[in-house]
Amino acid sequence: MSRPPRIEEDRTAGDGDLPQSMQEALAGGVQPAELGAAQRERMRRRVLQQAHEQPPEGTRTLRAGEGGWIQICPFVEVRELHRDDSSGTHTSLMRMRAGGVIPAHRHRRIEESIVLEGECQIGTHRLVAGDVHVAAAGSWHEAVTTCTGVLVLLHGEYPHPSPAV
Repeated sequence: MSRPPRIEEDRTAGDGDLPQSMQEALAGGVQPAELGAAQRERMRRRVLQQAHEQPPEGTRTLRAGEGGWIQICPFVEVRELHRDDSSGTHTSLMRMRAGGVIPAHRHRRIEESIVLEGECQIGTHRLVAGDVHVAAAGSWHEAVTTCTGVLVLLHGEYPHPSPAV
């Protein structure tokens, strides 16, 4: 049987503090707890959930399941990702199913578009996945159509440009 460590007076300890030698003896006797697989998984989920709940300071996160799609025309939906009211701009996803049409319109401000999936036509101008299209302020867009369906990331004016009358 082993002998307990000898506790000697430690002159550096303040009033109410344990002597250094006692602190070392206590710390040396601590053994890590064994966690079962279920406990480790619960702890992992809790840590990941907290990480997801707290975006870095000064940032905002919109999760895939958050925010909804709003139908703006038959077969055309928009999901707003971010709106900057001070500049009158927004970033959104536009999803058009085959047969969808966005009426011809004029842009009051610059609009940047990136085709993420599928293809579409602006009048006779064809855009496919990976293409970037920039419409200058004052430019005219013929009707936007798709035969295959398309997903586009848009950054531009808010509200959306009004259709031509």
